[in-house]
Amino acid sequence: MTRNWGLPPRDAQRALQDAKTSKPVLTLFISAVFGVIGASVAAMSFAEARDVIANLFHGGSLVAAIIAAGFGCWSYIWLARPRFAAQFSGSHDGFSSLLRFYARAALALAGLLAIGIASIGFAPAVVTVLALCTAGGAGAAAAFQTVLTFVPHYE
Repeated sequence: MTRNWGLPPRDAQRALQDAKTSKPVLTLFISAVFGVIGASVAAMSFAEARDVIANLFHGGSLVAAIIAAGFGCWSYIWLARPRFAAQFSGSHDGFSSLLRFYARAALALAGLLAIGIASIGFAPAVVTVLALCTAGGAGAAAAFQTVLTFVPHYE
């Protein structure tokens, strides 16, 4: 069983050189850190949304929360589709491009969470909850994306 640790599949001569440039240990580390960031954004978003509307996750309001979270999730997946495609095809970029992607994505997730939290005092409760659930869905998708790093790649 082969594992996909962020290293591109190459011939034996280039394997050592590719291992030096792709930095597999650092790739796993930053993937884990980004996964924690994504899961934290999701947890904080859904907790804040639950605080805004007390019975949010019961009854009809649950449907709206699920739709907003699904929108955030699929929006993140669509925006990060090159990174998802690299995970499934086994063609990985170098460490520096992965780090840049994770940095931009973490800033975007923090921005979504900040918009949702900032709207608590200004926007109607429904709008605030939809914004927070959208941020939570995006954070959950980001956390899921990092799990793909640890999934074996079969050829």
